[in-house]
Amino acid sequence: MQESICSKRGGENAASEVIQAIPEIEHVGDDVDVHIDARALAAIEADDLLQIADSLSIIESGTDLEIKSAMVVYGESQTRGRYYLREGQHEYLLGQDAVYLFAVCEPNPSRSIIAMKMVPAAEVDELVSSWIEAGDRPDYAQIAWSRIFDPEEIERGGRR
Repeated sequence: MQESICSKRGGENAASEVIQAIPEIEHVGDDVDVHIDARALAAIEADDLLQIADSLSIIESGTDLEIKSAMVVYGESQTRGRYYLREGQHEYLLGQDAVYLFAVCEPNPSRSIIAMKMVPAAEVDELVSSWIEAGDRPDYAQIAWSRIFDPEEIERGGRR
């Protein structure tokens, strides 16, 4: 339970860092839409910290965004972090032509951002090999950050 609380707090810290780093997006609270974290206020282009999937040249104003973060490494074995996707939320994002905003973060409580990448939910769908049944909790999938980002680029310090 404690680990879940820490993960949730870490994810919130990372989402806050992302929103502060990209002035073209605004936070969307759960009271407005529980399926997304942010929305593009203006068109967004790639820069030194933010990559955009090759299939997109720009993120259009009004695009719904779900922010997912993973630590670059975790645990004593220094395993690469993973993103946790919830199936119901993912289905919603697919229906909205929404975009995931993936962040790789430093392994500390502040979750400082190393790199970010925006990927359409439809492309992420191709990375999900199966959903894991979680009983009384939502089914989920895990994706290592190395399936989204070039590991060599991240492990040498990101796109800064």
